Amino acid sequence: MGLFDFLKKKSKGIEESEFNSQQFQNEACALAYWKLQENNGNNSIAISELKKVGLNDEQIDLVLNKASQFLDVKKQEDISQGGIDERTFKSDSFQKEIIDSSIEFYFKNKNSYDLVKQNLLTKGLNNKQAEEVLSSLKISLSEMVNDFQSQLDSGAITEIKIQPNPEHNSSNVNSEQVDKYIAYGAFQLDRGDLENALELFDKAIELDEKAVLAYANKGALYAKKQDINKAHEFYNKALEIDPNNIQVLENKMDFLFEIMNEHNEKEFIDTAKKILEVNPEHPNALIYVVQKYLKDQDLENALNGIKKLFANYHSESIAIQLLLETFHKLPYERAMSEFSSYKNEINEHAQYQLEYCKGLYLMGMNEYEQAITLYEELNKIHEFSWNYYQIAISKNFLNKTDECLIYLEKTFALEAGLKEDAKQVPYFQNLAEDKRFIELTN
Repeated sequence: MGLFDFLKKKSKGIEESEFNSQQFQNEACALAYWKLQENNGNNSIAISELKKVGLNDEQIDLVLNKASQFLDVKKQEDISQGGIDERTFKSDSFQKEIIDSSIEFYFKNKNSYDLVKQNLLTKGLNNKQAEEVLSSLKISLSEMVNDFQSQLDSGAITEIKIQPNPEHNSSNVNSEQVDKYIAYGAFQLDRGDLENALELFDKAIELDEKAVLAYANKGALYAKKQDINKAHEFYNKALEIDPNNIQVLENKMDFLFEIMNEHNEKEFIDTAKKILEVNPEHPNALIYVVQKYLKDQDLENALNGIKKLFANYHSESIAIQLLLETFHKLPYERAMSEFSSYKNEINEHAQYQLEYCKGLYLMGMNEYEQAITLYEELNKIHEFSWNYYQIAISKNFLNKTDECLIYLEKTFALEAGLKEDAKQVPYFQNLAEDKRFIELTN
């Protein structure tokens, strides 16, 4: 949805249902196996390629383990017997013929590399030769995909229709084929061909009436068409089947955010709370729920929520903003006590940021001397331009202009970019005509 996307955790990996599908497992293992082969078992390149696909560390370990097992089996196989004469096998004419026929066979046989290899072995190739052909096949297919994407990007290809196979029915296809229809539909949805996307999602549902992501994608599709009622209907249908599907819950929450009004606010917050039941540290859901608690003056729940958010996202401005807003609503003694106790619950980096925020809180309470002492202590741990900057602001509020300018000079020595900020913020407007201030900020 955009506004809070920067808060989403990185490297959360491929969604589990997709990762565990047979098609994805085959393709991920084939990629890892290929890179392990190319690099004599060294897994660094394989890891890099799997990260590009979007896998997290745990998923990468699972795929590498499976691919390594295949590699060990291959090493144990006798590759010296049989096969095509090497001179013939290496010839350009044979290589072109075998790759072309393998590409055709690949597309006619469920995009399965295993079936391609079996076919190559029946043609008289030995295991080593078959593996070499598979490696060339993967390179060729990759080049085809890249060329296709280039033509899409350039506009050379504008009309793409993916027609459902009328012979496919629930009795003759597996979950892998259903996943393909959903993926094709998502591709068309992303391109803007909503009618073809809808056709493909409907086919997936025809094949599997519990295809959660097909319903969820239909929700996204109708949201694009501004059909709010149908979008709502299909998001809810997906969640009837899988109430804890975090991906669908996120999409529904984003959808409700976009159409926010007084009538759907409760459902929006209930969806965010449901996400927190599945993932208690979900950043966007925490932001929305904390804001709601603050609006309702429910300070205890707001405090619990902001602590969870700040622990993981203490450098983000929205987390800092909500923490200060929450603490400023507490009685002073309670707020100071919470700062002290919470500090023991978080890591070292978050502790430093919390102390910085405590200084901002003290400044907001006009406790400038305490704030200055705190920022000076922080600089003993780690010198930071913004610590000096806040000291300068506090000194200015205390009408200590000379000391304020000294700390501004220290600030700009560490971060010259703050000169522009100093000229614009209201905290130094009283110094706008001061020659020393003008010289410092030029």
